[in-house]
Amino acid sequence: MAYHTKGKNGKAGTVISYGGIRNTMIYLFSFLKSLEFFGAVAVPFYLQRMEFSYTQMFLMETIFSVCLFLFEIPTGVVADRLGRKTSLFLGALLLGGSFTALGIIHSVPVFVLIQVVSACGFSMISGADKALVYENAKFHGKTDEEAVVAASRYDAFSTAGMFIAFPAGSLFVSSGIVPYIDALGLVFVATGICIIGAGFVVLLVCEGPLNVLPPEERAFRHAYEGFTYVFRNKLLLRFSLNYAVLSALTFLMFWFYQSLLLDNKIPVAWNGFISAGFNAGGMILLMATGFVNRKVGTKNALFLSSLVPGILYVLLFLFPHFMPVVFTAIFGITMLRFFRAPLLTTLMNTQIANENRATVLSGVSMVERIIISLFYPLAGMLMDFSARWTYLIVGTATLVVSFVLRVGRIKQPDSVQPPACV
Repeated sequence: MAYHTKGKNGKAGTVISYGGIRNTMIYLFSFLKSLEFFGAVAVPFYLQRMEFSYTQMFLMETIFSVCLFLFEIPTGVVADRLGRKTSLFLGALLLGGSFTALGIIHSVPVFVLIQVVSACGFSMISGADKALVYENAKFHGKTDEEAVVAASRYDAFSTAGMFIAFPAGSLFVSSGIVPYIDALGLVFVATGICIIGAGFVVLLVCEGPLNVLPPEERAFRHAYEGFTYVFRNKLLLRFSLNYAVLSALTFLMFWFYQSLLLDNKIPVAWNGFISAGFNAGGMILLMATGFVNRKVGTKNALFLSSLVPGILYVLLFLFPHFMPVVFTAIFGITMLRFFRAPLLTTLMNTQIANENRATVLSGVSMVERIIISLFYPLAGMLMDFSARWTYLIVGTATLVVSFVLRVGRIKQPDSVQPPACV
């Protein structure tokens, strides 16, 4: 966005371009909020610092997911009515503050309260960030294919943050600089500080004008309309279910991989490097999105990115201690989850009106959280009973859903009027 200055004689002066710099701040926001230093040691944190079983660990995550479900629509309304930046800023403060507290406090009741606060913060970011990325791309006159690239770049910066933070966190925990149990808490504190910093960065991002609703229209009616939009659009509904169900199934690997490493006697210090490896692989895949789409087509890319994880889960059941299979499954499932997310997000964006975009995407996230909330308790009980059978059940479900919710013909979207940046 260019801003023109005038000299004393009234003639045009220097042209100063601020828009480009301001819009790149969204990528810095993505990077900072993803510096999750605890990411590669979350399971040891639960099992060793908090002394939870797998069932208790997943129960805590179920509380988080249920709260996300409850907060998704109200916080989506905040993004649509008050602005994406406002929602992202407030969400970063709540999420960062809750992570900081999580690393300090040992009380289980307070732990539950922190889960509630962090869910509120996370839900204020969920949907609003992707909506802002998409709208910025449309403002600059990008095509829908180029919007896919912008969404992929946003996710790539997020992946880069995790690529740096995961090894740093696991190395710090195992370094002996501070006692091991204390170190498991401090990595949460460092994460919280970075997320709060991301909140201030997002204030610099350029955002178009708000679509102001009539005063008589109530917020929750607006939320209801945005959410039900998913069910009135058959193509969007299919995209949404494909995204939500398969995202939930593949998301479990971000918990399983640390258990797999513990079961195979891999030192905790290596957790971060392994997670950095699959994050780097995911970043490469994201950057190659356009190339892959041109070679195999979007719908084939989506199908393969769900079919392969299902097969890998089943292979883990058959060979849980054969390290080539273990590492292939960890890397394959996580990398393909990174890859498929921006494809479906952008396809869904093309079916949503600007004024409802954040609310509808939050509604899609609600569906995903409902499914995760159902899976978590079952996954915890199964993991306490048998990790192998857990992998088989999840893998079989992934394969079935890959075929049942396979994306068929992709409708070419109508053009969308881009917002003006002010």
